[in-house]
Amino acid sequence: MIGKIASITLLWLFGIVIAHAEIPKAALSATLVSQEKWPAEYKLSLTVPKDHHAYLDKGDENAYIPVEIDAKGKLASSGLTLSDLQKPAGERDEVAKAVVLRNQGDFRFTLSPSGNEPLTVNKAALDVTYQLCNDITHVCFRPQTAQIELTLPAVSTDESSDTFGITERLLSLFKDNQDNTFIIFGLMFIAGMLSVATPCVYPMLPITSMFVANRANGVTEKVKLHALAYMVGIIGTYMLLGLIAGMTGGAFNAFMQSAWVNIGFALFFSFFAIALLGFYELGFMQNEVHTLEQRTYHVKGLAGTWLMGTVAGLVISPCVGPIVFALLLQVADLIADEANALALTGQSLTVWDKLRISSQGSLMMGGFGLGVGLPFFTISVVKFKKLPKSGYWMNKVKYAFGLMILYFAYVYFAKGMGVLGVEPAVTLSLTFGIVAVWIAVVYFNVLSLVPADAQPNRKMHHFCGVMLLITGAWLIVASLGQTPIINTARANTIAAESCENTASSAIQEEAGISWYRNFDAAQKVALQTGKPIFIDFYASWCANCIAFKAEAANNVQLNQALREKAVAVKLVDKEPEFEKFRNHPEHRQLKIGLPYFSILSPNGKLIWSSTDYQATEKMVSVLASF
Repeated sequence: MIGKIASITLLWLFGIVIAHAEIPKAALSATLVSQEKWPAEYKLSLTVPKDHHAYLDKGDENAYIPVEIDAKGKLASSGLTLSDLQKPAGERDEVAKAVVLRNQGDFRFTLSPSGNEPLTVNKAALDVTYQLCNDITHVCFRPQTAQIELTLPAVSTDESSDTFGITERLLSLFKDNQDNTFIIFGLMFIAGMLSVATPCVYPMLPITSMFVANRANGVTEKVKLHALAYMVGIIGTYMLLGLIAGMTGGAFNAFMQSAWVNIGFALFFSFFAIALLGFYELGFMQNEVHTLEQRTYHVKGLAGTWLMGTVAGLVISPCVGPIVFALLLQVADLIADEANALALTGQSLTVWDKLRISSQGSLMMGGFGLGVGLPFFTISVVKFKKLPKSGYWMNKVKYAFGLMILYFAYVYFAKGMGVLGVEPAVTLSLTFGIVAVWIAVVYFNVLSLVPADAQPNRKMHHFCGVMLLITGAWLIVASLGQTPIINTARANTIAAESCENTASSAIQEEAGISWYRNFDAAQKVALQTGKPIFIDFYASWCANCIAFKAEAANNVQLNQALREKAVAVKLVDKEPEFEKFRNHPEHRQLKIGLPYFSILSPNGKLIWSSTDYQATEKMVSVLASF
C-alpha cells in the first residue's frame, strides 16, 4: 500500500515537473568587430546548453533544421544587406549523420546599407532560428527564433573618416568608368551608322542632299554650313534625349530595381523588336511630327536647316525609334547603376552631382546622333554620284537590330525574374517556351486548319508547328511550376487539403501500415476490434520522428505489431487534433518537444508513453501484452 502511494506521489511530482518544464534555449551574443566602419563586420556567438546540440546543416537525409541567420530577411526592411556569412566548423555526428554544434560556436557576417537613403537608425534586430536536441533523451525540441539587437556604425560626414575614404574610392571608380563612357560612345556611334542603313532611312540620304543644296542655293561653302547645321540638329536631339534618360535613371533608381518594372521593360523591348523584325509597322505620332517638319521648312537660313535636322531625328523614328528607345533605356539603367554606387555611401546626391552623372547619358546618345548625322553631312558635302542600291541587305541590318533589342528584352526579363527569386535556368526554360509558342503560332500558323487536299510539305510544316507548340507549352507550364509564386500557392493548397484530410477518416499507407489521420475514426475501429491505439506524434522538423518512420518500415517486429496488433494513428504538429492532445494533462511532454509516442486502450485510457524513438522492443511488448 505504501509502495503504491509512493509511486503515485512520484508520478504526480514528475507530472508537475514536466508541466512546468521549459524548452531549453541557446544563449546569443553579438559583437561589432569593425568599429565605426562600413561595411560592418560582426561576430555572433551561440552557446548550446549542456548535453544538447544544434545543427549546422540539414544532414545526409535533409531532415534537420540548421541554424539560420535572418532567415526571413527582416534586415532588408531596415535598409541592410547581410553577406559573407561564415559558420563555425562544428563536428560530425555519425548517429545523426549531420554536422552539429555543441558548447559554443561563432558565426561571422557582414552588414552593408542596401538602399540609396542614409540610415536613420543605430540599432537593428537580427533573427536567429535554431533547433536543439537532447543527446541523452534524443528529444528534439520545437524550432525557436531568438532576436538579438545589433549596434550599427554611424555614417560619418567627416572627410577624414573611413566613410569618406570609401566615398573617395567610389568616386575614383566613377572616374575610371568615365573612360568606359567613350567606349560606349564609340559603340553608340556604330549603332547610329548602322541605323542609317535601314529601309526607311537610307532612301532619305539623296533626298536630304538635294534639300541641303537647295537651302544653300548651290553655293559650295554654304552647302557645307547647312549640312553641318543639319547634322548638329540631329546630334542635339539625341543628346537632349540622352540627358533626359540620364536624369530619369538617376532619379528613379529604386523604381528601376523593381521586378515588375523590369518585366515591363522586357515587354516594351519585345514590342519594338517584333516591329523591327517586320511583323508590323510602328508609326507613333508620325502625323504630328510630319506637320512640325513642314513648319520648320519655311524658316529661312541656317536656323531653319538646324531645326530641320532637329526634327529629322523624330521623322526617321519608324525605323530608328525602337532602336533609340532601347538605347535610351540602356542609358537610364547604366546611369541608375552609377547613381546607386555613389548613394551606397549614405550621402545624398546634389543637383549638380545628378546633372554631372546624367551628362554621361547625353554623351552616349550624342555618339548615336553623330553616327546618324554624319552620313547625311557626308552625302551633302561630297555629293556621291552613285550610292549603293537599296535592297534586301538593308532588311538584314534592320533584323540585326531587332535581334539585338530582343536580347535586351531577355536581359530585363531575367533581371525581373531574378528579383522574384526565380532560378536563371527556370527563366531560360520559360523564355524558350514562350519563343517556341510564338514561332508555332506566327510562323507555322498552327491555329489555322490545314485543308484535306493540302500538299504533303504543307502538312509536314503544320505538324512541325504543332510539335513545337506542344513543346513550348510544356516548357512554360513546367517552368511556371518552379517559380516561387506557384510553389507558395501549391504549398497553401497542400496545407488546406491536409487539414481537410485530417478532419476526415483518411488513411495514410506507409510500409504496409495503415496510419489513421483522425483519432475519432481510429478509436471507432479500436472499439470494434479491441486493439490498442498507437499514436505517433509527428513533425517534419523533428529529426528523430523521421528516424522512427524509417524504423517502423525496416524493423520487422515493430512493423508487424503496428500492422496486426494495433490501430496506428499519426498526428502531425500544428493540426487541430495534435494541439488537442498537446493541451491534455496526460501528454504534457508534447509542450516540450518531440518525438513522443503513446499507446492507449480502445476507450482512450493511457497505457504507455515515451520520447525514446529507439524503444521499439518496449513498444512491441506493450502491444503484444494487451
